[in-house]
Amino acid sequence: MRVLVVTNMWPSAERPHWGAFVRSQVDSLAAAGVETVLHEIAGWRSTREYFTSLLALPGIARRAGADLVHAHYGLSGAAAVRVAPPLVVSFCGDDLLGRPDAAGRLSGKSRMLVNLSKYAAARADGIIVKSEEMRRVLPARLGAEVIPNGVDLERFAPRARADARAELGWRPDGEVLLFAADPGEPRKNFPLAHEVESRLRASGRDARVEVVYGVPQPRIAAAMCAADVLLLPSFHEGSPNTVKEAMACDLPVVAAPVGDCEERLHGCAPSAVAAREPAAFTAAVASVLAAGRRSNGREVVSALSLPAVARRVIAVYERALAKRRAA
Repeated sequence: MRVLVVTNMWPSAERPHWGAFVRSQVDSLAAAGVETVLHEIAGWRSTREYFTSLLALPGIARRAGADLVHAHYGLSGAAAVRVAPPLVVSFCGDDLLGRPDAAGRLSGKSRMLVNLSKYAAARADGIIVKSEEMRRVLPARLGAEVIPNGVDLERFAPRARADARAELGWRPDGEVLLFAADPGEPRKNFPLAHEVESRLRASGRDARVEVVYGVPQPRIAAAMCAADVLLLPSFHEGSPNTVKEAMACDLPVVAAPVGDCEERLHGCAPSAVAAREPAAFTAAVASVLAAGRRSNGREVVSALSLPAVARRVIAVYERALAKRRAA
């Protein structure tokens, strides 16, 4: 099977974290025998790139000899609706759910993205979403399948905390609260993480927040092994990869009730899903730290290994091809 991968997210030397989960899935599909051809839409440069791709992709798919086109993210899916081969679209979160601000409001731009994503879903032969919350946004007749992003269990694996801290240049003592996101991104809610740090220190704990984002995955993995708990106080998420990656490193997680966090963390201990409120979130973090041990997250998340997820994605491809043949 030859698949044309269309994505507006792909890692580069300048942005090694950008779309790393897409790259991991493509690599795992290749390992499973799927031949892939990449078309990257440089949407960060200009929205015109999507219109250019809308016109160019039918020819690109034809010249690539693609049996199927797999678009990642709603805007990429909308740009790919004119291709002749069957189209599978993977939605990532805010493309279907919108990106609300702290008050829960969606901007006009966010609402437009949601509408374009729904248009792409209606035109697709196969739909992949990351969580049940996302699936419920679409009509049941479209048959969206819930397949969270896989986890690279080789890269994200437990190791000695002292060794990881030494590698990162962190001081060896104290309790580290890891914030693995851009603190300047409002929906990630860094102020709550900072408030938790302040309250823990006021209670006598030697706790500090370490911010790690925009770096290659090996450094993120090292940070997850060096930290004592991952904080995810976001206002909005789809199926956050950082939670699954932390679990693979046996790092305890305290998350707000967003996306599929409650489902992912079910049976993972010590970890917690806590209200997005300073006292409740701090209490949950303190409880996790008091346990004084790593979690059983790797065991819980092992079903989402890259090879296992690749098999599920290939099954979607096969159904999309069969659907088109039947039509």
